[in-house]
Amino acid sequence: MRLRLVMLQPNVQVTNRIRKSRANAALFVLVCVAIELYACSPKQAAISSEDQDKWREGDLVLRCGFGMESKVVTNRTRSAFSHIGILHYDSLNNEWQVIHAVPAEGEPEYLKIEPVMRFFSPERAERGAWLRVNCNDSIAREAAHYALGKVAEQVLFDNDYLLADSTKLYCTELVWRAYRKQGIDISGGRRHSVPTLFSKEGEGIFPYDIEKSATTLFVKPLKH
Repeated sequence: MRLRLVMLQPNVQVTNRIRKSRANAALFVLVCVAIELYACSPKQAAISSEDQDKWREGDLVLRCGFGMESKVVTNRTRSAFSHIGILHYDSLNNEWQVIHAVPAEGEPEYLKIEPVMRFFSPERAERGAWLRVNCNDSIAREAAHYALGKVAEQVLFDNDYLLADSTKLYCTELVWRAYRKQGIDISGGRRHSVPTLFSKEGEGIFPYDIEKSATTLFVKPLKH
């Protein structure tokens, strides 16, 4: 008696359905990953080109953030803004950048320079404004160059908020010193009292002090 070996042939239709199902599953996973990456990626604020066309090197920009420190500053000064930086035009990349001093945002606490769109990104800025100091363009430009020099020196953020110590700088101190170097006190001598727990000096310069200074030509809200 002869035994016949029967080779079982796979059902072609079943195999195709399995392959199609696996391909659809893989596509679904890729789409989900893409959506997740998009949702988690930093979103850029859309500062109008109309505003940017009017800026000059050394102009100042203000923002109000969402953190506790921002709320403390705005509540204490009754200002709409809690943070300030100085504008620099990067001709190589054809974009405006902001030089500013900020506490750690998951990075070392050096003074930083970053694109203006990142400075005003929705995760960091609830609102923004543009401020011009009443001086000629060359003075404003030199103020920006001073701030650039401090970035190059890798100056750290001043967590003690001490005006007497220029080896570290906080945001308003940076722009204040940048213009003071050019002979202009953009705070107009204004100071705000702060708890000694915040600063041993018991006072500091806030963005509001610069906004309300007689040296400020104008403050204009930015269009998002």
